[in-house]
Amino acid sequence: MHQYAVLLNPGHNRIYFEESKKLSCSELLAVFKGVLAQESVKIEEIEEIPYLIFQTSEELSVSERAMLSRLSFAYAAFELENVNGSIVLRPISREFQFFMDSSMSSLLKYSGKTNELFTRMMINLAFFSSDFTKEAQICLLDPVAGKGTTLFEGLSLGYDVFGIEIGDKAAHEACCCLKRYLEMQRYKHTQKNERLSGPNKSFTAARESFLIARSKEEQREGRNRTFTMMAGNSALADQFFPKNSFHIIVGDLPYGVQHGNVTNQKQSSLTRNPNELLRACLPGWRKVLKRGGAMALAWNRNVLARAKMEELLVHAGFHPLGGEPDRFVHRVDQSILRDVIIARKED
Repeated sequence: MHQYAVLLNPGHNRIYFEESKKLSCSELLAVFKGVLAQESVKIEEIEEIPYLIFQTSEELSVSERAMLSRLSFAYAAFELENVNGSIVLRPISREFQFFMDSSMSSLLKYSGKTNELFTRMMINLAFFSSDFTKEAQICLLDPVAGKGTTLFEGLSLGYDVFGIEIGDKAAHEACCCLKRYLEMQRYKHTQKNERLSGPNKSFTAARESFLIARSKEEQREGRNRTFTMMAGNSALADQFFPKNSFHIIVGDLPYGVQHGNVTNQKQSSLTRNPNELLRACLPGWRKVLKRGGAMALAWNRNVLARAKMEELLVHAGFHPLGGEPDRFVHRVDQSILRDVIIARKED
């Protein structure tokens, strides 16, 4: 029997650090489904420091160490050994190769921003729930992208990332932040800006795109990553992108407290409940998701019950995944009880 200890990432939002302990167990079990038993995963303190402890019958393989290294909560991982009656933590190698430093997603600061580590957890949940864990290149869509935290985290994992945000200002800020980072870190990149319009000017949208490489050699060989931000209506996802374009969809829906959302560009007021947004947008999101693809959405249970969320997804043709219904629910503040749901496109 092999026993491992994972030091939890201190970057978790201090408001819900205690909640993050439960989330780390849930993420580990979701990613290592079929490998770990729930009873073998727990939080324990070693010298008054909390660690996530788990056991395996076989030593972790290279691919399993890579999976562990990319988890949101994993700051450092160790194999536990008993040496002369004392616990010894032997560091294990991080096998996952990030495309770029994930600190990029923490550069842009603003009120109501989703925690970067929580965002990475959602990406992991969608990716490991899809049929594409062996795919060479992953395309991710955030259809409610805000200022791009999901896109920055997806890019650090080496994905091609695409976002839709109704507001021109937020979308442009995300692109400006990325451009500053690329220039500061000397990444090779090209940028393209376009204006789009639908038939008979039924809609307008702005598209900012980047092709990014880590070196001239990678750029010459075409080993680029794509970052694209659409400033437009997310209900039109299937008009912005070809059908069956994306392996995963990840989105943090407006919580209906400090933030709202609009369902069309001419709407003057913000709706505080994601119900209307989902009714308008889920059909288009489903069209652009590949068969076997998965979607992870976070939302505020205080404004939309989980049963209603599942009903909306089923009505739009998605298949919500089962398991413990409360495994990802956690309190962010007095008015936000956040949850995550994962759904697949089966046909």
